[in-house]
Amino acid sequence: MIKKKTAVLMLSKQFMAGHSCAGEPTGFVDKIKAGTKLHTIRGNYDYWAKKAEKINAGEMELSIRVWEGKPYNSRQVEVARLDKLGVQQMEACYGSTDAVPQIWIDGKEYLGDIEHIARNDGLSYEQWVNWFFQKSNTFEGVILQFTDFRY
Repeated sequence: MIKKKTAVLMLSKQFMAGHSCAGEPTGFVDKIKAGTKLHTIRGNYDYWAKKAEKINAGEMELSIRVWEGKPYNSRQVEVARLDKLGVQQMEACYGSTDAVPQIWIDGKEYLGDIEHIARNDGLSYEQWVNWFFQKSNTFEGVILQFTDFRY
């Protein structure tokens, strides 16, 4: 049997510095295992679209991991391994006059409840907004879907 290549996806165990919940546990590992974290959102759509194509063709597997201790100074621990991965392109902006972030998924305006996206990402609405709009009022990236769910 030929060993498949592995695409590694790291998850944060704690909220990053500068986040309103900095240092607190994200709970992502438990949410992945419970099936309540349906996706993660990342920058670099093109990179992940190519990886997903190879994963879905059976050429690669996705290894979802966390750092055992301090990031980059400890070993990586695998929390899940997937043989399929959905990708949805995402653009978002959150200006000072917006009541809520404006989101486009695969080029279509998302008119649903943004709390739904946050919850499926393993975060509360407030945590999600702080995560993605802490440094900029725009975001371009990809929703990496761990299940068949799509927006």
